[in-house]
Amino acid sequence: MERRKFMKTALIGGGITLLASEGYPLKFFPNPSKNKWAVLFGTRYGSNRDAAVWISEGMGAIADVFDARENPDLSSFDYLIIGSGIYGGKIAEPLESYISKNASLISSKTKAVFVVCGAGGSERASQYLDQLASLCGAKVDLKKSFSGRLTKRLLSPDDYKMLEGFYQRGNRPFEDYDRLQRKDCLDFGEEILKQFP
Repeated sequence: MERRKFMKTALIGGGITLLASEGYPLKFFPNPSKNKWAVLFGTRYGSNRDAAVWISEGMGAIADVFDARENPDLSSFDYLIIGSGIYGGKIAEPLESYISKNASLISSKTKAVFVVCGAGGSERASQYLDQLASLCGAKVDLKKSFSGRLTKRLLSPDDYKMLEGFYQRGNRPFEDYDRLQRKDCLDFGEEILKQFP
């Protein structure tokens, strides 16, 4: 093939892919599903993003994953899974704002909620799950809390100062940790899919 013809073909093909609706060719659907699922998350430093992706993987990667800061249109999805990081005892602000703006959609489609927080499986984490389910306005039977992670290098100066004081008051070392387990998230995704095949 002539170089000129090859370049023209490559440019046209690449352009079509880039212009495709929502980058559809780039989506990954190894397992089809009769229902359209989405995982919506709120995160500050990325732990909840990882949990959301792993939950989708546990479902066979049938769920699209969205950050609430993107303000996604979730109206075409049948079921939603909502997850949040916990910051200062509160749901992530961008997620809370998104849920408030889309209350009727969220309440009718939410089937599971999860939180990622340092408290892990404690009673306090259970309260955060109830808080998130209440915010969604949905009766949710599937709830899961995951222990989080702390990477000091990612913290904003204000968060660094606040957490440093928190750990000093508790006489605990202020150091990086990672307690978020991929397998736990995969298992939760599998559990969701078993309940809502």
